[in-house]
Amino acid sequence: MRLAHFTDVHVQHRPRPSQLLGKRALGAANLYLLGRRKHFSAATREALVAAIEKFGADALVCTGDLTALASPEEFESARELLGPLFESRPSALVSGNHDTYTRAAWSGRRLERYFGEWMGSGTWPRLHLLGDEVACVALDVSIAAWHSAGRCSEEQLAGLDAVFSDPKIEGRCVFVMLHYPLRDRHGAPYGPRTRNLRGARELELALAPHARRISAVLHGHEHHGYRTSLEVGGHQLPSLNPGAGGYAHLPGHGRTAHFCVYQIDAGKLQEVERYAFDGQQFLLEAGGPWASGG
Repeated sequence: MRLAHFTDVHVQHRPRPSQLLGKRALGAANLYLLGRRKHFSAATREALVAAIEKFGADALVCTGDLTALASPEEFESARELLGPLFESRPSALVSGNHDTYTRAAWSGRRLERYFGEWMGSGTWPRLHLLGDEVACVALDVSIAAWHSAGRCSEEQLAGLDAVFSDPKIEGRCVFVMLHYPLRDRHGAPYGPRTRNLRGARELELALAPHARRISAVLHGHEHHGYRTSLEVGGHQLPSLNPGAGGYAHLPGHGRTAHFCVYQIDAGKLQEVERYAFDGQQFLLEAGGPWASGG
């Protein structure tokens, strides 16, 4: 089974003047006045969809930031672009901080209105069974705040034991998926506090009793991808971030888009492939996954 993992596509739609309130006004200025919108590309996003189809993904996970400013127009465009991918195979996704960019988008569960059929239902954490070989334990940790930090609630931490006790995960390759990293690319606790996950240490402790059953933690948030590991419950647990799937191809700035494909056989993670955008199409990363360092 081949499981594709992408994150941080950041679909953009220029906001109307009536939408320029609070944090969105600051974000729009950053995108459209200071030029950050050029860091991302519609052509890249279209190539991402084509590549996931081309390289034969049997299932799909997305670890958030489908949008830039969480406006209804961005969600509509994201659904038009990505909906066919999710509809054609077992899929799971969680929100990113840009999908909960405003309090209205967060409290109104706007991402779930457009993509709810792939987010599951009930209390978090949620369990997704993707085909016969994969189980994803999904955490909802993105909130509305003036900064970019997330939060893992005590209720979700307390709910992990029940999810990992579900007999349906037996014999499957188990991934934990959330938007935020727990560790940085050097293996240290991820920071700074304005961008990290509140409760990250508590989450690691809650995962420790189940570490033997977890194949990897999948996340996004950092646009330059990396692979590191967590020492959890006496085990080295891989932590995998493909990097931003919507990045423009800007080699002079050391920036381009990536996504990952995980090969799973007999309920175990056997191989990781990482694909990089060369300005026209996605190709298998030269030298192996994360050989480019970003």
